[in-house]
Amino acid sequence: MRFCFRNRKIDMLDDPCLMGIVNVTPDSFSDGGDFFDSDTAVKHCLKLHEDGASIIDIGGESTRPNAPEVSVEEEIKRVVPVISELKKLKPEIIISVDTRKAQVAAAAVKAGADIINDVSGLEYSPGIAEIAAENNTGLVIMHMRGEPENMQNPENLVYKDIVSEVIEFLTKAAQKALDYGVKRENIILDPGIGFSKTVEQNMLLIKGINQLRESGYAVLVGHSRKSFIGKLLNRDNVKDRSAGTIAVSLYLASRGVEILRVHDIQETSDALKMFNFCAN
Repeated sequence: MRFCFRNRKIDMLDDPCLMGIVNVTPDSFSDGGDFFDSDTAVKHCLKLHEDGASIIDIGGESTRPNAPEVSVEEEIKRVVPVISELKKLKPEIIISVDTRKAQVAAAAVKAGADIINDVSGLEYSPGIAEIAAENNTGLVIMHMRGEPENMQNPENLVYKDIVSEVIEFLTKAAQKALDYGVKRENIILDPGIGFSKTVEQNMLLIKGINQLRESGYAVLVGHSRKSFIGKLLNRDNVKDRSAGTIAVSLYLASRGVEILRVHDIQETSDALKMFNFCAN
């Protein structure tokens, strides 16, 4: 499968692409505050790229459960300097902006972002699809119910068949993007692990990932260090969830998932290489 954006492309054949996570926030669940300073964030982006990340995903608003909303102005202030500097230092790096706000997406794309990663699945700001179409960017569409501050409320966790309902939401959102003029090969679908889901529902989505892949779109999964891993392995400290994350990554890779969004790029890359050495 080929993923295209801004006159560039990634041919996704055997191994998944790795998307490195950089949160320019004080309160993200895993690395909040670690890269809040722009210079530190840029250095971390370069390190992730060196370690094997094909894409760097930069976010300026925490989307952990119960996270408060950040203003458009503050979010732009956080992400645009990092994107601009990274694009200047390494023009070849593929940059994704993690935002649900059209104004932030527009500013980030102007600064050099190649992909818009919308955790709201075009629900919060449908204009994001228009921006993606006008600029020929990639567009990640993720499933979530509600907003980060209320997504884990009981009413947002009720599903009759979570796999089919998530697929239905994502394919409808993808059609909305197509209607705005986004090219099919520019769209990626993300089931939204950890967003308005219980531990059991997250596992059903992971085990049923082949059904989402049958939609014909490239698939991204962001499972890194999330609470379902902590609960299943009894690991309260998010940074003790790397081994569990890598195990999930290997399972998803074996199912043909095209993009894995993870914190530990070098370790995941090594694990995938060793998995292939053993399997081939």
